[in-house]
Amino acid sequence: MTLALIAVCAAGLFIGARFLAPAILLATLVVVMMSILTGVFLGSPLKLILLRTFYLIIALQGCYLIGLGLTALAPRGKSAKPEASFRKRDRTSSPRRPSG
Repeated sequence: MTLALIAVCAAGLFIGARFLAPAILLATLVVVMMSILTGVFLGSPLKLILLRTFYLIIALQGCYLIGLGLTALAPRGKSAKPEASFRKRDRTSSPRRPSG
């Protein structure tokens, strides 16, 4: 159970930092399926399976929110020359060459 909890928390942080909301829905579905299948395979009682599944879902969602918060608070990289994108083009820098 501890290994599953660590894996789910790491997945939640990664999904929160990199992907959008539909990814967490898919990850939740995968966690539910794997948790139920593992519990049935190990012969655990239904109440224990549902409780562990609930804990894993809460951990996944919580770590997803933490990952989202860390991404929102992270400083964004600044380019070396921010005014370079606003520079006006010279007339001689057009891709077409004048004929003549």
